[in-house]
Amino acid sequence: MRVKSIVIDGFKSYAHRKALDDLSPHFNAITGLNGSGKSNIFDAICFVMGITNLKRVRAEDPRELIFRAGTTGVHAARVTIEFINDDPRTAPPGYSCEEYPIITVGRQIKLGGKQQFFLNNNVSMQSKVKRFFESISLNVDNPHFMVLQGTVHKLIGMRSQDILSLIEEAVGTKAFDHRRRTAESLIRSKEKKMEEINDNIETQIGPMLRAMKADQDEYERYLQMSESIEERRRFRIAFEYEEHRKELAHRSERRSALEADVTSAKEQLQCLPTTEDAATRRLMQLQGSLAAPAEAAVALHEEESELKRQVVRDEARVEGEKKALRTLESSVQKLEDEKKQQQGRMEQFAEKRKQREELLERLRTEKENIAKLKRSLELHISGVRVGTSGMSLEEERADIDRQLIHHGAELRRCEERIKELERQLQQEAEKTASRANIIAKLEEEVSQARERFDAVAKPYTAVAPLEGRARTLQEEIVRLKAEHWKAFDALKREMANVGGGRSFDVEFDRRSCPDVEQHIHGRVAELITPQDEKYALALMVGAQTQLLRVVVTSDDIAEKIIRSGLRQRTSFLPLNMIQPPKGIDHIRLEEAKKIAARMGGFLAIAKDLTIVKNEAHRIVADSVYGQFLICSSLSLAQELAYNPAVRCKAVSLDGDVAEPNGLITGGSTQQLRDIFAEVRVYQQQKAPVEELRLKIAQMESEMETVQEQLRQQTPLIKRYKEAEEAFGLAVHKLQLEQGNTDRRGVELNKTLEEERLKREKSDTTLQELNKRKETLEKHMKQDPDKARKELQEQLVEAQKRHSTLVREEEAGAAEFEWLEADTAQIADDLKRKMSEAQEEIQQRQMALEQAQQQLQGTNEKLQDVIERRKRTEEQRQRLEKEIEEVQQELQQLVVKKSSLEGIVKNAEVDLRDSSKVIEELSKAIHEAEKRHSWILDERHTFGSSDGNYYFNDKARTAATLQELREAESQAAVMSKRLNRKATILYEERKKEYDELVQQRSALGEDRDAIQQCILGIEEKKWQALDRMVKVVSSVFSKLFSTCLPGAAAVLREERDDQQHLCGLQVKVMFNGKEKESLSELSGGQRSLLALCLILAILRVRQAPMYILDEVDAALDPSHTQNIGRMLQTHFPTSQFLLVSLKDGMFNNADVLYQVSNTQGYSEITRIESGSMRS
Repeated sequence: MRVKSIVIDGFKSYAHRKALDDLSPHFNAITGLNGSGKSNIFDAICFVMGITNLKRVRAEDPRELIFRAGTTGVHAARVTIEFINDDPRTAPPGYSCEEYPIITVGRQIKLGGKQQFFLNNNVSMQSKVKRFFESISLNVDNPHFMVLQGTVHKLIGMRSQDILSLIEEAVGTKAFDHRRRTAESLIRSKEKKMEEINDNIETQIGPMLRAMKADQDEYERYLQMSESIEERRRFRIAFEYEEHRKELAHRSERRSALEADVTSAKEQLQCLPTTEDAATRRLMQLQGSLAAPAEAAVALHEEESELKRQVVRDEARVEGEKKALRTLESSVQKLEDEKKQQQGRMEQFAEKRKQREELLERLRTEKENIAKLKRSLELHISGVRVGTSGMSLEEERADIDRQLIHHGAELRRCEERIKELERQLQQEAEKTASRANIIAKLEEEVSQARERFDAVAKPYTAVAPLEGRARTLQEEIVRLKAEHWKAFDALKREMANVGGGRSFDVEFDRRSCPDVEQHIHGRVAELITPQDEKYALALMVGAQTQLLRVVVTSDDIAEKIIRSGLRQRTSFLPLNMIQPPKGIDHIRLEEAKKIAARMGGFLAIAKDLTIVKNEAHRIVADSVYGQFLICSSLSLAQELAYNPAVRCKAVSLDGDVAEPNGLITGGSTQQLRDIFAEVRVYQQQKAPVEELRLKIAQMESEMETVQEQLRQQTPLIKRYKEAEEAFGLAVHKLQLEQGNTDRRGVELNKTLEEERLKREKSDTTLQELNKRKETLEKHMKQDPDKARKELQEQLVEAQKRHSTLVREEEAGAAEFEWLEADTAQIADDLKRKMSEAQEEIQQRQMALEQAQQQLQGTNEKLQDVIERRKRTEEQRQRLEKEIEEVQQELQQLVVKKSSLEGIVKNAEVDLRDSSKVIEELSKAIHEAEKRHSWILDERHTFGSSDGNYYFNDKARTAATLQELREAESQAAVMSKRLNRKATILYEERKKEYDELVQQRSALGEDRDAIQQCILGIEEKKWQALDRMVKVVSSVFSKLFSTCLPGAAAVLREERDDQQHLCGLQVKVMFNGKEKESLSELSGGQRSLLALCLILAILRVRQAPMYILDEVDAALDPSHTQNIGRMLQTHFPTSQFLLVSLKDGMFNNADVLYQVSNTQGYSEITRIESGSMRS
């Protein structure tokens, strides 16, 4: 079998069909200049053979295989190889010489990557084509038939083991190793299977056979329970069936609603163009009426100034009245102080009054005592025995007896209570003794807990400062956040109270998108400021509303802010969406400068008069301030705007604007808001708030660092807390036990002490009563004359004391009356002065109220003027805002259109999902009806209150389902313990046991047979390798001798301890003398030696065709001619396709193909050997 022709069409540099026709069956050569397309022929051959790694054919993309990647009208590449199948020995399996004398194989690839394989002009599978080439030893994935220049160079430095490996691959003994590894793997699997069988027999089959009888009995009980569950399962099936039908109805309604939403959205989309037109017309109307409210504001501003001066005068009057009122209030305060002093004197007077009253009381008591003594003396004279109390002695004695009885009973009760308390104290002492063991154990626990706590506390001391710092930071952050909130709230209130004031912050819900704040850069007026204050008005007029636009990082950030509760309408400038403006080109700028110089004025581009704080915002300055000029006067602005060579918008320093379309804007600028000034004021007012925010951020960062350090010490902290908690708990238990012990004893001791004091008091009272009783008895026994005499003496003593008290009372009466009158006079004076001061305060308050009313009236007038001015200003701002809102509305219409389109798309997706769910529910209902035929027969009873399938009673339904679940759970528990096929499985397990024993025996026999086979294969492998080495060495020697006369080469064997080949060394001899090393050879000789070894190996492994690619590149002409003669001599039946640039090589070829490249197209010319030699 040999190659007849190779046809290339559209492949790489071959734009049109080119063919290597009538290839010689022996020696074919290809030559041509570098870059002519010689190697593309070999790439085409590899392409047909099914190569998949494009780098092997020097391509990165499949389009590179097509001529100029298909850009010149060639849209496909096709390569076809035609084989002559005339040798039965080399014919592929299944392709006899008689049936297939010619075999063609082709491959085609088109733009887009689509490719096809052809076998005998029929479309074929790639795998079939690859198998065809492998069957004739042309495997492109292991291309031994292809010898490249790099292969020769690689072989020169190979080790002896690598050379042996090449011969093993050529002879096929590598397959022996593969088979041996496969057989060893099979042995291991069989041994593993035998181990599994043994384990199965020992641990599963035997115990299972013994458990079969018990499983059978358990299974019968399970069947009885399962029969009782069936009826409830029918109820659950019916319930689920009914729920599916309800869900199906709900889903159908939902689908109808979605269809209605889609229809509504599509109708809104149809109406959007009309809305956009209306908004555009409204924008034009608003822009026309923008300049109207300016004149009214001037008069209001003057009136406001006059009223403010009047307010200052009224405020001065109010302040004077307040000062006089404060003076009066100070006088009242002094009177209050005098009143307090008077109260002190009144207290002294009260004390003296109390002393006088006590004196009078003593005087009254002495009078009563004298009266009692006189009565007793009268009764005694009349013959009645009496004492000093005025009662008779018998009456006084009866009274003392009654008191003795009462106090005696009280004393006995106290003694009884004392005895009971002493008994309880003794019991408590016994209990305390019994609790001593418990307290000792608790003390031991406390000691152990303390030791554990001390062991952890030492390393914890390094962490404790971190925890303290974390707590301090947490408290400070909370405090600062409160201050920040108060400051920010105060800032907002202040900005709201200031006329025309505004907050320049973007107000939205920051909690919904916390990562957005860092991407908000600020307002344009904050980021880009004037170089000088004199340029501020012109910059502000030229930029207009763009000054208040918010610069953000990207349009996604703007969208997030809008969707996160943005509280005011805001325009955004995303940095990623700003297109670099064209600006004012150099030519127009130079012309404008000439005009300004001629008119003696000032001129500059607006952006050149600004300060950009961050270079990232330079594009914003170019966009906002790069489109207009700032000049010194209106006349210069008009010249710049209308001059054909300039035609740019120009703004004068006074704020007058001239535009190329003829529009001129000017006039008073008093009502214009100074945005830059407001921004500066706002930033100054916001500075403390911002400072607090930065401080909070800094502390939060430090807090995060501290928390991270604490997280690293979490195990230590946890151990410390646990030890501390355990120690505290042990101490608490000990204190609680000791407290329970001591508290009861303390209470009993306290009560006992109280009872003892009561007993002592009662005992003392009894002693006094007994003494009185004894004294009374003595009086009863005393002589009446002596008793009368004692009474007279006591009467005289009492009258003396009474006289002394009367004299003392009369001496202090005059002083007391004078002091009482003086105190009353001072109190009246204070009261009068206080009344006069209060009346004067009331008069001053009335005057203050009048002044405040006048100030309020002036303020109301001022507020009215301010309100009217604000309304005028708001009217202008409202017009500007309406213009901005209309612009925003136009933008929102675009967004709404996109949103509606998204709604339609999402609704259509939901419709598809709903349809899918409806289909699944319908399928489930149908399958339930099909699986349970009784459903259709009994469906009319579903939901009926008198039937078995009443689902509206949720409690009953839930109870039934719960009972079913419990019954199924019990059955499931039983099913886990039983074998459902216990009756049948015993015989099956017995049969399985016998089969496993047989399998184990068979596996052992197979293992022994495989081991014997491995030994046989290994022996055959080494025998075949020994024979092949001899053959290759012989062929190698002949080839080298032919190529290099006078030299010889052999393969010297290296063997291991088992006398198996482990390497091959190449030895070279010149004139019978062996070279010690190949390094003694020249480069050409080494290349020739490597080429001969490769060809010797190829000679052993026959292939229909051999490809040699510039293998003579490193050889001189004599060696090249010798290689040609060697191929002619030693490969008479092999077909070679050789690429060479040397005459000595292709002069020996039978057919020479000349490849040339003309204007990027490769051409092939065939030259017969006769004409080539001539």
